Amino acid sequence: MPTIIIVDDEEELRENLQDLLEFKGYTVISYPNGEDMLKQIDSINSDVFLLDFQLPGLSGIELIPHIRAKFPDIPIGLVTASSQPNTIEEAESNGVNRIIFKPYSPMDMLQAVEEMLNQEAI
Repeated sequence: MPTIIIVDDEEELRENLQDLLEFKGYTVISYPNGEDMLKQIDSINSDVFLLDFQLPGLSGIELIPHIRAKFPDIPIGLVTASSQPNTIEEAESNGVNRIIFKPYSPMDMLQAVEEMLNQEAI
């Protein structure tokens, strides 16, 4: 089954998302911040990255170049509560494959993950 990496500082949201994806059969590895994920990047094997836009320290956008350097073709989803045009443009120009807006339903998230698993990075 595919492996999904989650980076989100909101513990309850991160755990709920992990439970949802694991229930659907995915392998999930989660991190509370970008720095912890970067420490492990050389040992990560992922099929999709789900990054929170606003993280303490490195933001989701700031993580993308590090992920792209190691995984140029792995889809990245950016989870955000902001629908500001500049947020969306910044995400797209940094190579995000999918923007997932909070609040999202479990079905919306599962559909987004499935679509990312079936595409190549932009």
